[in-house]
Amino acid sequence: MSILNRQTIKNVIKLSVAVLAPIAAAYLKTKLKKTDEEEKEKNQESAPGNTGSTESAKNTQEAEKPMDAPKADAEIKVSDEAGKAINIIEKTGCKIAHIVSCNKITEDQLTNMYLRMAEQPNPGFVRVMVELDSIMIDNLQIEYEEHLSDMDAFIQSKLNTPLEDAETILKNRFEETKELYTSDGDIDWDNDMIAWGKESAECDELSSIILSQSDNILCFVDVPVQSVYDVFCYLPFGGDESPEPLEHRSIAKYWFEKYGAVPCFMSGDVLQFYVKRPVEEEEETKALALQQFGFCSDIVTQGCETVQNLASTLKGSRYWYFWWD
Repeated sequence: MSILNRQTIKNVIKLSVAVLAPIAAAYLKTKLKKTDEEEKEKNQESAPGNTGSTESAKNTQEAEKPMDAPKADAEIKVSDEAGKAINIIEKTGCKIAHIVSCNKITEDQLTNMYLRMAEQPNPGFVRVMVELDSIMIDNLQIEYEEHLSDMDAFIQSKLNTPLEDAETILKNRFEETKELYTSDGDIDWDNDMIAWGKESAECDELSSIILSQSDNILCFVDVPVQSVYDVFCYLPFGGDESPEPLEHRSIAKYWFEKYGAVPCFMSGDVLQFYVKRPVEEEEETKALALQQFGFCSDIVTQGCETVQNLASTLKGSRYWYFWWD
């Protein structure tokens, strides 16, 4: 065979490979995808409680879609400072499930979204909405700037810290608040601040999560904990006028066990709970109102004005709101 003929054959072979390879690859990819889908359907049919029908699997997939899903991350403008805060949150081991702009969502939409997501938790995580305002960004940087190299050990040390007695913390804060407001003798504590027996102002229980209408971004953060109150070991909420983060942890445990209260939202100075077992009895609402007044006096002194009014808002409410000035 001549050299020319051998070269021609080589060229034909190369051309054949170049043409056929993509076709073969596409066929193989389709085949593998089909096999994976068949295997997935087989697993779904054999799963406990599954009816075995394709329609059932489809309905399950539809049910898992979050209601009123927020805008895609690519459409959200994230400042450099907020980006650094998100990076810190992720370094703690938390996962950012969604990001939405605070001025692109209503409070009802946000509440419905939270409830839907709370019904379908990410196993091994507790979901909390975190508004990245300037205070929260500063808190994250201050808390973790010296622990970026030993993040896991630092968080573990907080998780290993024994919980304090929450009732003692709340009682002490109540007494401190009373001393603060009665020391100069200008306030009639029982009649003007507590006001038991006086007619309450018209106060309806909170019906949704309260959201700041601003340009801040809101992150749906999955915190890698089993116990809802341990989120405060990862997300540094508290300090100054508010209880310290580990005090928040102890109080959150106490309220979770008693009322099923779950921390659902935090910004730099706002903390909100979703309550699975709202208080209904009058005496219990009064006792809880006194605790919450000690926990956060601003919700009375700069909000509903009396503890009696606060008790009225708590009756039957599935949402608790706290704000520290």
